[in-house]
Amino acid sequence: MKTDIFEDMVGLAGCNYISDLPHRRKRVLEELKELPPYSYPKEQLEKFSHYVFGEDYIVIMGTQEIKKGRETTCMK
Repeated sequence: MKTDIFEDMVGLAGCNYISDLPHRRKRVLEELKELPPYSYPKEQLEKFSHYVFGEDYIVIMGTQEIKKGRETTCMK
């Protein structure tokens, strides 16, 4: 992997330009979840997250953890 998440995500999400990323949020999020946790510097992840999602990186990833918990079935 390169060291620029913006350029890497353009390829991974099937976009032509960086400006396309906010329009492919769902695909970007799927790819983001698959990345090793320390693939990119924290500052870059924050900038990326704000550009694409308008939220802090920790908020985006925390939201995904909450959704995972909801997917499990409860025993009654």
